[in-house]
Amino acid sequence: MKKWTLGLMAMILVLGITACGNDKEANGGNTANGGNTDKVAGANGTADSATVPTLEELLQKSADASKDLKSLSMVAEMNQDMVITQGDQKQEQSIIMKITSDIIKDPLQLVQEIKMTLPGQGDTDMKQYVTEEGVFVNVGGVWSKQPNETREQLLASIEDSANPQKQLEQFKTISKDTVITAEGDEYVLTADVSGDAVKGLAKELMSRSGGNAEDTAAMIEQMNIKSIKITTAVNKDTYLPTRANVDLVLEMEQEGANISMNMVMKTTSSKYNEISEIKVPQEALDSAQ
Repeated sequence: MKKWTLGLMAMILVLGITACGNDKEANGGNTANGGNTDKVAGANGTADSATVPTLEELLQKSADASKDLKSLSMVAEMNQDMVITQGDQKQEQSIIMKITSDIIKDPLQLVQEIKMTLPGQGDTDMKQYVTEEGVFVNVGGVWSKQPNETREQLLASIEDSANPQKQLEQFKTISKDTVITAEGDEYVLTADVSGDAVKGLAKELMSRSGGNAEDTAAMIEQMNIKSIKITTAVNKDTYLPTRANVDLVLEMEQEGANISMNMVMKTTSSKYNEISEIKVPQEALDSAQ
């Protein structure tokens, strides 16, 4: 049970990150709502197709804007509530995580502050730098340097985060479930996926996150994924994402236990082209073990 619980936690975290921006090979270039303008609504809930762009138009303008992107900041907050019921015993677990990242695209590098509250472990704070000099991690005031292969893995996992266009491309695969609205100074894309389509979406998102495909497929097959709701907002002037949310509700049975989970992940993006340097502290260079 512990193996599956940990695996499920990891999968859900990756799913949330992936849903915010990782769809290199998505096809099905339909416009949002399959061209049904009755579903494209303005901020007041009435049809407003004259001022709301199609999904294809948003993708193209976001791609153009991303060409000039050099750096950005992201804040991801995840709250995950899990209930494990086995016989008369019920165990509740909550995970709270906040990741604050500054990212420079070329060469790709970042600095992250990670705050976690994990079951049975309390609060953990970590800071890490990923640059050409390596991966330096500070936990509890102690610096360590990670193996070189760790750097390549981390850079690969954040590559799409440094390309905001990827936050929109995932909607191409679920265009029939996508609604675009105009709200204030943002265009908001929302997809609420349920029923048979939801498991297919989960598999597709996870297939692009790396890891063991067979283990992932086996885990998803045992899940009753009730719904996935994805929301991404884009600034009307810059066509760059400002925020993204993933809401996930699922149940599964494993080893005689019933597991139910609600996960909400919220990501905000800002400080576009405002970060000019990420420098590993001298203390880390001198004392890393």
